[in-house]
Formats: sequence, structure tokens, C-alpha cells
Amino acid sequence: MESIIWYVKRLGVMSGGEIVHRLNELWTLRRLRREHRLGGRHADRRPDGFTFCRGSVRQMPDLPFAFLPTAAETESWLAGEWPALGYRWAWAPDPGIWHVAPDTGRVWPQTFFGSIAYRQGNPHGDARVVWEPSRLQQLVSLALLANADEDRAREAVELMEAVLDSWMKANPPLTGIHYVSTMECALRVIAVCHALDLARDRLTAPEQTWGNLLRLVSSHVPLIAKRLSLHSSAGNHTVAEAAGLVYAGTLFPELPDAFRWRTQGLRILQHEAERQVLPDGGGIEQAFWYQLFIVDLLGLVEALLEHRRYPVPRALADAVRRGRRFLRALADGPDDLPRIGDCDDGYALSRHLRISWSGPAPAENPAIFPNTGYTVVRGRGERPVRLIFDHGPLGMPPAHGHAHADALSLHVTFGGSELLIDPNTYTYTGDPTWRRWFRSTAAHNTVRVDGRDQARQETSFQWSNGHDASLVKCHRDESGRILLLARHDGYRRLGITHWRAIAFDGSDHLLIRDYLAGQGHHVAELIWHLGVEAAPAGAGFVLSGNDIGARLDLAGGVMTLHRGETDPILGWQSPCYGVRKPAVSILVRYAGEFPHQFHTALSFDDTHRDGMAALELLLERAMEPLKTM
Repeated sequence: MESIIWYVKRLGVMSGGEIVHRLNELWTLRRLRREHRLGGRHADRRPDGFTFCRGSVRQMPDLPFAFLPTAAETESWLAGEWPALGYRWAWAPDPGIWHVAPDTGRVWPQTFFGSIAYRQGNPHGDARVVWEPSRLQQLVSLALLANADEDRAREAVELMEAVLDSWMKANPPLTGIHYVSTMECALRVIAVCHALDLARDRLTAPEQTWGNLLRLVSSHVPLIAKRLSLHSSAGNHTVAEAAGLVYAGTLFPELPDAFRWRTQGLRILQHEAERQVLPDGGGIEQAFWYQLFIVDLLGLVEALLEHRRYPVPRALADAVRRGRRFLRALADGPDDLPRIGDCDDGYALSRHLRISWSGPAPAENPAIFPNTGYTVVRGRGERPVRLIFDHGPLGMPPAHGHAHADALSLHVTFGGSELLIDPNTYTYTGDPTWRRWFRSTAAHNTVRVDGRDQARQETSFQWSNGHDASLVKCHRDESGRILLLARHDGYRRLGITHWRAIAFDGSDHLLIRDYLAGQGHHVAELIWHLGVEAAPAGAGFVLSGNDIGARLDLAGGVMTLHRGETDPILGWQSPCYGVRKPAVSILVRYAGEFPHQFHTALSFDDTHRDGMAALELLLERAMEPLKTM
């Protein structure tokens, strides 16, 4: 039933051309099923017939890795332990390990991949979790370890070869959960190519290992070419799939379809680079982690083409440059990148890769990204403040799959520690109740009206009735005070427009005014999700934790403090995919006639109160015209 509902709702956002494409997909799936039933196998090819396999020197570019494992990490890797996102996973010689769901302990079926129920409501678990170890990106870490630690090199390489051999024996072509997503197939090919290239002069069983790589490419890449994510599904999956085609076509020119794969992959990447990396460098999916994922993939393809002396399409190179600038404005590295929008904690190649963090951060302050709809403000001082203000669209149309209902949400860090947080994602196809909450308006630092989201959740990856949001004003005065004013119409069906004004003095004080324009009796809830502890104090709260001393004062409704509640859900965060834990949330509730205002004051240094008055005046002037609407 869940599958039928998904198809019906997805049909509503499909064009005529996409419907034809989907029908062709069904025909392709039917042919693949017949091939699987007949036990079709790919011909084994001798490694000595391929330059990539027989070369004695590295065939791929040197990449920027931040690889400084602790002694505990080294021992864990060499014991075969590799977390499946938020769940424990450890490799064992038993081939069944690849099919056991780390989140539920159940076994995914080893049958034709097209027959496996994997969407929300399936009886096995969250497919994203079982896919993580099978990306084989742990092989890259083992290869890096072999090059960094001569004493453990042989142990690392032997384990790397054993894991790859085990995966190949446990996953015959077209069989099982690991062939469902062609993006996963592409990431697997990319990871194994890099790992074997890094360790090529240390392989202990080269004939077997290179043979496994060729079998991997032969079983995966034709499947990718036949099942590309296109039309309304064209997102980060498409970029990964196209990158896989380029890798295979570039590294294995001896294969009959190599030229077609490389040509097809580059054509798709040129188009998607321009479409998915917006002119300001942000991502069309409105999800920061997936923007890093995309820019990393494009950067890997750029580096590969340059190393092999192929021309790099300008659209691809420009997208990498734009994307890097956007990411550098947000964070100093992937560990510091806020998990805004969907985030599954997956990587293009390795968590050690730093290909997207070259170049300086934008000098502008505020740094405005008008296409993506974000403004980044950086404060001054020994413990600088960083504000990220969301005034962008819901996400990539028409389905808006990886977006959250977070218009006008605010993310604040102080001295590198998160103060006002985005609770993150937690799950995709796991418990639907938690999936709905983590992407809902209630799970973000904004205002909810009448208990509704700013848009309507249709499925776990589809929205309707998206909002229009815009930055109306951005001003910086001669004293360095910054004013931002934005609006969104996600509650237009209620006759309400939400305005948010933010004033920041650059170091000590932050003021926020939420104005809800409209008429009638409504319930409004202002919600702040905290990354620290909060204790009631007068008209607000004292915030503490991570050496933070700050104060949050609130007005406009009845204040309540929440932590780890389930009826209704409030006071949670997901530090990584698959894990949720209690966190502090503050709710300010108003029930009455509109229009209405909420007032929030955040002081990072409560000893300098004089700066607050100037911000109050700045906000009053900005909000005055709204009161006549």
C-alpha cells in the first residue's frame, strides 16, 4: 500500500516526458529481471588487459586528505569495525554480514533487486543504513592507513583485499539490496578505484583483487547507465551516477562502452552542475550536506580529468568554484558544516577528503546568497558569533525531496559551539512519525501557526504547497550593526504572512522580532532549539554549556521548556543519521487575535547592556511599516 501511495503522489509531479521515461524504466526492469532469472553473468576479464590494473604507478590524482587517525581508530579499522551511520557494524568473513540490517538485525532478502521493498514501511529496516558499509569507502581509509603507517601497512592491505573479495562473493550481479540504488553502485566503484590505486604497490593478491575490481565495474556500470535518475528525480543521485560513468569510462578505456559512458556522464554533469549548483554557489536541494556531496563529486571528476589530460568542461569547473565559495562561507570544514535540510552523513569518497575546502571564505559580511536564499553573518571578537539566516525556497521542485519546512529559521554558533541548532534528520525510511517531525516546521527555529507546517508533507521525500520567501532588506550601518528583514507566505492559506527582522551589533547582542500579519484568531508558536542547557531566569533563560554563558529573553506568549518529549514530539536532536537524543527546546505560545509579535533577545555578554537599546531602535524602525499592513 505504501508503494502504491508513493507512486500515485509522485505521478502528480511528473511531466509527460517523465511518464514515458518511467514506463521505459519498467521495461528495463523487466529485462533485468529476466537476465537475473537466467543467471546471466558478466564475462571475466584478465587484469593484464587493462592499463589501470597493470600500471606500476598511480593512475589517479593526488587528493587533499585530512588523515590523522587516532590509535583507537586505527585499531578499530583493523578489527573491521566501521560504523553504519549511527549503528555499530563490523566486517566478518561470513558473507551474510552484508545483508544484515544494522538498525533492526533483520536480513535483507537476497533476491532480484527490483523485487525488494525498501521504501518507508518495509519490514527490513532503513535501506540507507545497510547501504553505508557497502559503499566500501572504508577501503579508502585502509589504503590511506597503509601509506601512513608502515608497521601496519600489510595488515591494512590484506584486510582491504579480503573485504572487497567478501563483498563480491556475497553480492552477485543484480541480487540483493545493494543493487537497488545506482547511486550506491557508482559510489562503490569510485571508492574501490581510489583505494586500489592508493595501495597498488602493496597488494598481496593482485590478480584476485584487480579481477574483483573488473567484475565490480562490469556488473555496476552498465546498470548505472540503464537506470539513471532523471526528470523529477534528478538530484544528488544523478551527479553521483554520472560521476561513476565518467570514472569507468576514463579509467577503463579498453571496455567496449567506455567512450559512451564517459561522454554520457560528462553531458549529464555539465547540465546538472549548472542546474544544481546555483549562480551563488548554493544547492538547489536546499540541503547543505548534499551540497558538499555534490561539490566533492564534481571536484573529484575535475581532478581526474585534469590528471588524465582530458579537457574539463567549463560548466563543471565553474560549479566547483562557486560551490567551494558557498561552503567556505558556512564553515571551516565538513565537521563544522551545519546540518540544515536533509543530511544522511554520507560522503562522496571519504570523510577525510577536503577537496571542497580550498580557497578563501567570502570577504563580505553579511554574505548574501540570493539564489539559495541564505545570509551568513560573522561577528568579531575572541569568541565570534556566526548567524545563518534562511530566507530561501522550499527546495528543488517539483517534489522538494530533501527540503525541510524551515523558512526564516536561524542557526547561531558562538565561539564555534552551536547555540541555536537545526535538529537534523535522523531517518529517511525508518519510523515515519520521526521522519515527519524532523523535517517539520516544529523542528526548526521559526514560527508555526495553527499547528501546521509551512508546506504539506506528502511522502517521506515529497512536499506540496511550497512557500515563497525573500530577503526584503539588508543594512549595515557605520557602527557595524546589521539589520536583516525577510518574509515568507507559507501560511497564505490561513491569510497570514510571517515577517522576521534580525538586528546584530557584531559581538554582544542579537535581537529578533517575528511579526505575523493577518486577521482572525490563531495559535502561534515560536520555537528555539538549543545546543546547550537552559535554566529559567526571569523573563527568559540562562544558557550554559561548552564554556558558554549567554542569556535568552522572550516575550509575546507563554514560555515553556521542553526536553525529550514524545506526546507531542519536542526537544530532540539527531547528532548523526540514525541517532536521536533529547535536547532543550523553548516554546513561546500565543493564542488570540492577529496580527501578533514575538520578541527575542540573545545576549552573549550580559555586562554590556547599552548596545541593546540601539538594536531596539533599529528594529522598531524596520518593523514600523509592517504594522500598517
